[in-house]
Amino acid sequence: MAVTSFGKILTVLDLFSLSRPVINVDTISHELGLSRPTSYRYLKELVSADLVQRMSGTSGDYTLGPKIAVLDYISRTTDPLVQVSIPYMKEMVERTELSCLLTFLNHDYCIDLHDESFKGTLLMSYGRGSPRPVYIGSSPKIIVAHLNKQGLHNFYAHHAAQLAEVGFAQDEANFLQKMKNIKKQGYYFSQGEVNPLYSGLSVPIKYSSKMPPMALTVVGSKNRFEFIHLEKLIQTMQQHAEEIERKYFNLAELVESSHPVSTENTSRHTD
Repeated sequence: MAVTSFGKILTVLDLFSLSRPVINVDTISHELGLSRPTSYRYLKELVSADLVQRMSGTSGDYTLGPKIAVLDYISRTTDPLVQVSIPYMKEMVERTELSCLLTFLNHDYCIDLHDESFKGTLLMSYGRGSPRPVYIGSSPKIIVAHLNKQGLHNFYAHHAAQLAEVGFAQDEANFLQKMKNIKKQGYYFSQGEVNPLYSGLSVPIKYSSKMPPMALTVVGSKNRFEFIHLEKLIQTMQQHAEEIERKYFNLAELVESSHPVSTENTSRHTD
């Protein structure tokens, strides 16, 4: 399907990253294969929408604009799945003294939509919105395990080299079998995959029949996990995930019945 002009303009936002927080017209022209006049036009449109802003005192450098922060604030404070999950995440943190994450798979990377830590302790997390790899750690594994057959094939084809490098799967048959086992057991426990001193335990939150689940994850030091009854923790997390799913679907039905049009704004969760 052809990308609309608006869609092409938004691809400029993909050029920003932690390692490249500033771009200019040459960056756009080179990375996207556009002419300079077209690149300038895209920048003008994005500036008018407050999605990017020109840095004062430069010859034409741009950073992300204030609208990005506003949209993130709206998402953080109103996302229905996040809001439903927060009380359960806080409870998990208080009961286990571990950190708790809510993680979403977005094509080639995972992002944490919310995190909770125990009494201000250092949170072993990339942080909300910070992209992280999809081939290591418990969160991406439990999500990927629920992809359909074609999704699993595409995932392996794209990440085969990384999966082999980290010692998870040497061929597609091995990968598919491991994903099948993870899905069947209903959780994934990783030890030292992201950080050699830390472990993570994830269960799925199945919020949509058409989308892969999100991951509800607890993270802590390997030493801390040695003193935790793992089976009991898994059972508790799965119960919390079921409660989150139930409350989310009840909320979605309530919103749809009272404001049918507004459900378009939460299409990520209801598609």
